[in-house]
Amino acid sequence: MGRRDRERIKRILAGEETPIAIKARERVVGAGVSAVKSLSLSNQIQFLADSLHSGKLAPGKLQKTLKDNASKEMRVGAAKMSKKGKTPTADLLLEEYRSDTEFQKLASEIGLDEEWFMELAESECQRWRTDN
Repeated sequence: MGRRDRERIKRILAGEETPIAIKARERVVGAGVSAVKSLSLSNQIQFLADSLHSGKLAPGKLQKTLKDNASKEMRVGAAKMSKKGKTPTADLLLEEYRSDTEFQKLASEIGLDEEWFMELAESECQRWRTDN
């Protein structure tokens, strides 16, 4: 082991540098996420379902991601409706969810049923009414 290797190890242990393996993994994961994002919605759902069923994706991780994204999507949907002059309602916010049966099936597999989405939509409508 040379001087440069010892210095690099010292910097890694001190937290001043990220190990090369972690940097490479982050790049690979980033490329994978970009590839999935470029797919159509139905293909994204199919990819996530396949990953979940094969054990490559943990149900808890998918549930957390869907919860975070659903909250953001509800906020965006309410903002778009208000810009169009419509009052956001839970039914209007849930139109996209109700139209995609494959997504409903995937979400229910990880514990996010229609009731959870309904509560989220109602809370977003309530938040929108108090803000406006």
